[in-house]
Amino acid sequence: MLLLTFATLQLVGHTLTKQAEQEIGDSLAELAFQTTDKLDRGVYERYREVKLMAERHEITDPAVPAETKRAVLDSMQDTHPYYAWIGLTDNAGKVKVATKHLLEGADVSRRPWFTAAYQDNYLHDVHEAVLLARYLPNPRGEPKRFFDIAFPYYGKDGTIAGVLGTHLSWQWAADVERSVLRPLAERKGVDTLILSKGGAVLLGPKEYADKVLHQDSLQRAQRGGNGAQIETWPDGKRYLVGYSRSLGHRSYPGLGWTVLVRQPLDEAYQPVEALKDKILWSGLGGAALVSLLVWALARDITRPLRTITRHAEELQAGNAHAIPPIRSRLAEVQILQSALNALLGKVRLNEQGLRELNATLEARVLERTIELHQAVEETRKGEQRVKAIIDTALDAFVGVDAQGRITDWNPRAEEIFGWTREEALGRTVTETIIPPRFREAHDNGMQRFSVSGSSDVVGKRLQLFAMRHDGDEFPVEMTIGLINAGDTHFFGTFIQDISVRKRIKDELARERELLDAVLDSIDVGVVVCSREGAISVFNRAAREIHGLPLAQVPQEQWASHYDLFMPDGRTQMREEQIPLLRAMEGELLENIELVVKPKQAPARYLLASGRALHAGDGTNIGAVIALKDVTALKESARRLEASERRLRTITDNLPVLIAYIDRAERYQFANGTYKKWYGIAPVDMIGKTVKDVFGEEMYLRDQPFLRQNLGGQAIRFEAEVAGPDGTKTVEVVGIPDMQDGECVGTYVLSSDISEAKQHQDMLNRMARTDTLTGLPNRRSYDERLAEAVQRAQRSGHALALMFLDVDHFKQVNDTLGHAAGDAVLTEFAQRVKSSVRITDTVCRLAGDEFTVILERLKTVEEASLVAAKILKAFERPFVLEGGERRVSTSIGVAYAADWPIDIPALSNEADQALYRAKRQGRGRFAVKDMRA
Repeated sequence: MLLLTFATLQLVGHTLTKQAEQEIGDSLAELAFQTTDKLDRGVYERYREVKLMAERHEITDPAVPAETKRAVLDSMQDTHPYYAWIGLTDNAGKVKVATKHLLEGADVSRRPWFTAAYQDNYLHDVHEAVLLARYLPNPRGEPKRFFDIAFPYYGKDGTIAGVLGTHLSWQWAADVERSVLRPLAERKGVDTLILSKGGAVLLGPKEYADKVLHQDSLQRAQRGGNGAQIETWPDGKRYLVGYSRSLGHRSYPGLGWTVLVRQPLDEAYQPVEALKDKILWSGLGGAALVSLLVWALARDITRPLRTITRHAEELQAGNAHAIPPIRSRLAEVQILQSALNALLGKVRLNEQGLRELNATLEARVLERTIELHQAVEETRKGEQRVKAIIDTALDAFVGVDAQGRITDWNPRAEEIFGWTREEALGRTVTETIIPPRFREAHDNGMQRFSVSGSSDVVGKRLQLFAMRHDGDEFPVEMTIGLINAGDTHFFGTFIQDISVRKRIKDELARERELLDAVLDSIDVGVVVCSREGAISVFNRAAREIHGLPLAQVPQEQWASHYDLFMPDGRTQMREEQIPLLRAMEGELLENIELVVKPKQAPARYLLASGRALHAGDGTNIGAVIALKDVTALKESARRLEASERRLRTITDNLPVLIAYIDRAERYQFANGTYKKWYGIAPVDMIGKTVKDVFGEEMYLRDQPFLRQNLGGQAIRFEAEVAGPDGTKTVEVVGIPDMQDGECVGTYVLSSDISEAKQHQDMLNRMARTDTLTGLPNRRSYDERLAEAVQRAQRSGHALALMFLDVDHFKQVNDTLGHAAGDAVLTEFAQRVKSSVRITDTVCRLAGDEFTVILERLKTVEEASLVAAKILKAFERPFVLEGGERRVSTSIGVAYAADWPIDIPALSNEADQALYRAKRQGRGRFAVKDMRA
């Protein structure tokens, strides 16, 4: 008993341990699946965004200026920081417009993403940066990785005008990994690896970066599996590994990525080991306690039993006639004593009964002899009755002797076969009713019977072909009986013409075959039963639903292959709730939900419809049930609900207003950010119009954009909105929801860009200002020169461009250091700026190169006077840390008064004039009058 109790507890512990290990493995498998699902959905969103960008006219329309296109691309990159680069190329592969001007003018025709876009391959796996590596910041010094999405864009004539390409930072996948692993922060040693289609590690522990793995879990995932297993890794350690493979999402085909989530085996199963220890010590203590109790109870039970055994031995020896009363606390002992005494009494009574029975047997034998004589007389009368029955029978009766000759032929036989009784008697049955093609077989059978005295056809109902007097063959059903008469025998055969029945049966068989073919080809389970409950139809789909094998299974064993449950899948269905039985009771069923759980297959969710079946006279003849398998639909609904719940959680926590507005301008969806910004609960917005929610003033302001958006055009605009936290600058993006070529609503996303606008303004100022001197830089110089030329053309005044640099500036850096050089440049800028008018523009291009744009000039002499004034400003020495130092400058001046002004030519002439001034000895200026 001790061993049994201990073994039982250990068995329970083993079962719990296996279940715990399975649950731990399932959690890692689910984590791998969630990661692949998030990756697929994330890439799908980027895939769709790029496709939509390639369709926007403000990007693809050649009439839209490049600056406007670049602003749109920069805005998209600021909104979605994962886009490391977005560019627009022509068909030759030259980058026309790109974010932050990166790679503009570069030739990308040899890049895989460009060539593949023309072959309908819009997505490319992770790779290291090639052209962009030297342009993008990289504080960590790690290789930059991207994956590419590129779509061709089309001109107004419908032909491809170029390619819109994007590089997405692989850092996005790391963020997805962190978001999925956050709930498992308390679990030790959990690693996530994202592998390419070829098995290379794209993201994971540093020791595996870029290595190609050949783990069995990877092979299983690439075959479409999702699960967990234990395996040894290249570091020699054993891990519990969950695996899942990317399968794409909607129109995104997927890149074949595989996600492996691993945890060292000892850390993963640490809770299981603790559970084993608890079960071991509990089992030892419980077994000892139970054994002690069983020993005490057995001792108390066996004492009275030994007493009963002693009295039974005395009874057997004839020394006693009964078992005396025995004192015991067990009621069973008293019952056993009473039963033994009662049994002794019955034995004595049986002995008396046997003596009386022998006395009556002789009288009964005499009575039976008299009855036998009476039975013989009744037999003679019965033979006469049998003869009358045979003559009036509806079936033909043919009597045949041992030699095969006809000895009896009733009137019905005359009708069926066309032979009269007189003609048939004495003829052999072979020549009379057996068709020629069966006669040899019949004769052989008669010979075998004469030798063996037995036949397989005697006493059986047979369907054969017989022959009429005119030689016509027809089907018959016959039963052959063997009658032994002493040393001989003869046969009695009842024959029925089944021609009509056979024809009807064949027609029914053909119809049934057609019905069976139809029932086995449909995916709806069909079950038909008689009113007694016998199943007559159970088609292929019904067998698959109930988990029955295609091989024949006895009907009484069907119930052992499955269980029926209510729609919740937990409550077992009572007999009166079973749809087939309800239909048999006359109930009309439509789409009744139930769950079938086969023993060897997953549960299936069904919709059952059925009714009772009635004959033409209204008699109930059974019932029929149709079973529709909605398991996939249920699972899809569950996944959709979970997806919607996750989407709601995500959207409610994004700092962006997200809404869906239908064609009637009513809100059908709004996220929780509306509550934070405006104090309006999303549930209070659903079903209301934009005007109802935000009022007349805001509605009239945004109405033109909304109408344009609901007309099928994507929109983007900025607006000032007031809320509890003050006024915000909001960027509104509207994406039309097109279905079958018609806009049925719009997705509206509103982002708070107040800080971004301020930051952009600051960046614009920084991007156009030289940080050392505070003067406009080269970018600002290009803009200001173009603006000055336009003003000069409008006013008709002349324009002059000066190029200046510091004479012998390299010597300053080499002898006094770069700090002194910076001080010289700063003072140089101040002296030049103080020497020109407030309407003139001083810029620093690079190093010691400066420019001055002189506007509203009337003569070339005015430009010369300004140049001379600048030279005079440098007569005073520069005061530096190492002492005073004289610094001079050379100036090249290009003067233009004829229109239009060619800016490149103007810059070239100023540069050439600067070099003439240097050749003439430095510290002077040279002027080029472009009218000459």
